[in-house]
Amino acid sequence: MIEKTWLSTRSAAKLLNVSLRTVQNWVDTGKIEASVTVGGHRRITRKELIKHLALINPITNSFSSIPFRNDIKNQVLKVLFVEDDYAVLRLCEMKFSEFSVPHDLFLANNAYQGMLMVGKFQPDVIFTDLNMPDIDGIQMISEILNAPGMKNTKIVVVTGMNSSEIEIMGVIPEGVVVLPKPIPFKTIETILSQQSSQVVAIGG
Repeated sequence: MIEKTWLSTRSAAKLLNVSLRTVQNWVDTGKIEASVTVGGHRRITRKELIKHLALINPITNSFSSIPFRNDIKNQVLKVLFVEDDYAVLRLCEMKFSEFSVPHDLFLANNAYQGMLMVGKFQPDVIFTDLNMPDIDGIQMISEILNAPGMKNTKIVVVTGMNSSEIEIMGVIPEGVVVLPKPIPFKTIETILSQQSSQVVAIGG
């Protein structure tokens, strides 16, 4: 269960990588429910923020996204990697650029940004860490699986946690693949190749 922790609009904006005014507008227009303190400050729960991400198609373009290639063509795989370690994201950017499977890579450094990108881009494959701040990977995966249009998305967990540690955190949904860290990039390239074939088949 997601604990009821209150966030200021500034903290929410930082987590989502959007402007403070964007979050304030979401609150003022009723897109996000919020409480107002005696001093007039807006306060949002994590649960409400996640609910907002799951229900709407985000309207912002200020994502931490890194396209792999600009010549986007039909059947190019859309790949999202969610990881709170900046160094790991940079390594992924380098390694993914060496893959032979045509794809566009989007990077998110927390689960909130990850869910924003899911709503915006509807990726074909999602790789995610589990141990992240504010909302963990299992919670994020559950929200993604409940979102419309994500039925054919492949979700892969990449974690340094062992099975016992994962069990304490929660239950990984059926069908989600778990890979160990250090990140097995050869295996990841194979997964992309398999998923690319499925996307082409569905598109055909």
